Amino acid sequence: MKSKSTIGFFVFIAAFLLAPKPSFAHLRDYLMNQMYYTARKGEFEIELWNDFNLKDADNDDTYSSRHQAEFEVGLTNHWQWAYYEVYKWDRKDDFERDMFKIETKYRFLESGELPVDIALYGEYKNPNGRRNRRSDALEGKLILSKDIGPWNLIANLITEKEINTHSFWKFEYTLGTSYLLNPKTRLALEWKETLGDTDAFGIHRKDHKAQIMPAIFYSPTTHTRILFGPAFGLTKGTDDIQLKSIVEIEF
Repeated sequence: MKSKSTIGFFVFIAAFLLAPKPSFAHLRDYLMNQMYYTARKGEFEIELWNDFNLKDADNDDTYSSRHQAEFEVGLTNHWQWAYYEVYKWDRKDDFERDMFKIETKYRFLESGELPVDIALYGEYKNPNGRRNRRSDALEGKLILSKDIGPWNLIANLITEKEINTHSFWKFEYTLGTSYLLNPKTRLALEWKETLGDTDAFGIHRKDHKAQIMPAIFYSPTTHTRILFGPAFGLTKGTDDIQLKSIVEIEF
């Protein structure tokens, strides 16, 4: 486990060191949705993610948190690569390393050249723990985005499969819209819902999850952004409340 993580991290460092000097890209506009934009060639970004989860709003014992550090580099103007370190905390296991992830994203053309902006996203997840309990997983996303004046509309169509154990492909989607209030501030509304898997597809399931989240994003400087929003669970299978935040820094 440690050797795989170390190799992934050093591959990322090598990509960063070999990349040319950056031209800065578009900062993140969403917390749940993966954006169409990629880091520009040679651009390096750090993103610090924090999720504070309250599964049952009436029970403090269900509180937990999840923390991610993402290191991202643009290999070309349309293709980026990223490495994540993920940690979690709860009352049972305290603070511990949860997994590492490797991500790649490719966007087609420049924004506005097609009726809908299109990007493809792939992710490999390597969790800690026994393989028969915590399987490696592959995740893919089709990203659709459209700018209309100060508005943006976005959708992510998502599929995921565990690869160490027998499992079915799982499906979910996210939707979002955001509005540029002023050059430093953007408001957004996002939605996330699971759709089941190839064995039991549909929303009429005990594990059906749906969330809605208003959010605000503020850029204190040209190359930094702070994103925050509370996600509210709308089904029994969803955490009652999640407080989500990302701090993004471009170099």
